[in-house]
Amino acid sequence: MKALVVELSLAKAALTLVLKKFTKSVFYSPLSLLRYYPNYPEPKMPGEDWIKVRTRLSGICGSDIRVITLEESFYLEPLTSFPFIPGHEVVGTVEEVGNAVKEFSEGDRVILIPALSCVVRGFEECEACRKGHYAICYNTDRGKLSPGIFTGICRDTGGGWGEYFVAHETQLMKIPDSIKDENAVFAEPITVGIHSALRSFPKDDEIAAVVGCGIIGLCTIAALRHLGFKGKIVGIDVSDKQAELAKKFGADEVITSNPVEKIAEMTSGRVYVPPRDKPMFVGGGVDVVFECVGIAETVDLALRIAKPLGRVVVAGTVAKMNVDWAPVFAKELSVIGTFGCGIEEVNGEKKSAFDIAVEMLQKQDFSELLTHRFRIEEYKKALWAAINKKDSGAMKVAFDFTL
Repeated sequence: MKALVVELSLAKAALTLVLKKFTKSVFYSPLSLLRYYPNYPEPKMPGEDWIKVRTRLSGICGSDIRVITLEESFYLEPLTSFPFIPGHEVVGTVEEVGNAVKEFSEGDRVILIPALSCVVRGFEECEACRKGHYAICYNTDRGKLSPGIFTGICRDTGGGWGEYFVAHETQLMKIPDSIKDENAVFAEPITVGIHSALRSFPKDDEIAAVVGCGIIGLCTIAALRHLGFKGKIVGIDVSDKQAELAKKFGADEVITSNPVEKIAEMTSGRVYVPPRDKPMFVGGGVDVVFECVGIAETVDLALRIAKPLGRVVVAGTVAKMNVDWAPVFAKELSVIGTFGCGIEEVNGEKKSAFDIAVEMLQKQDFSELLTHRFRIEEYKKALWAAINKKDSGAMKVAFDFTL
């Protein structure tokens, strides 16, 4: 099958780290950890309750890019098995079902639920899985599969950047015909927005700020509105294009410059500029900030604009960074992490984040955010567009196996 594969090579990683200072093309050159195979072995189904899926459409996630550009933390390396095929934002068609599978048939159009948790690995559910927190499963390093928290970083399952992948029957969900592929491919990012919103869901008399109005930021804004938040949402992004999208998806207003000063003005704060530092303010701030980028500048901003005793939900994929944590203790902030999704509680009812995502997809069309599609053979063009979004104008880039 055709596939893009990440292969671990310390020598290539070292060269990439040196050469990326001069050219981003090194990320998809022969020196990259990523390699294209026109005839890579198809993954095998590990059991009779597994399903083989033919990929239709697979998105390029920011976390995928961080792996390829070597910006991801090595903290999760023990929970990754090489070589692996990336791709966890996937729409596909069932190609083959194991003898124990009852709920799926060949030809079903499905989306992937990527967590490789206890049931998938052949264990009784751990404490985290019993509570529906599948992304933080205790057993992602063992069992029937090689290490890997999600499909797309496990060598045994394949991923959406290949023509085929395999999934446990609990990892797939059928998609109604009313939801086209270009919309369905956003199911997984939407679940991240849902989980992030519910990690610290604001009250209607509170102000929520979303820092970064890319895909995860837009999905978080949409999730807040879908889940019933009626209060004020302030988007923060440097892009005028993304500011307009944020308003379309539910933000009341979007700040594109001088966010600290403008949040201070909005909330009656008093601005000061410490020596050799960025502005801060006293006496104002927003109740909850959803940080949806995962870089030092945006995490720092989120901490600065939160009010005393406020909450900062880190929804962006963060790694090692240099951040001034003084606002955390000076304002007694709560910093809340997010990872993947699972069974969420909405108004006292337990629901799968993917069920909620499908509800949203039936009511709202996200497909306009899919700005670029490429055949897998065109991976260099696809990665250029995804890495250089300012130049390409890309929001979401995907590999389309139907072209």
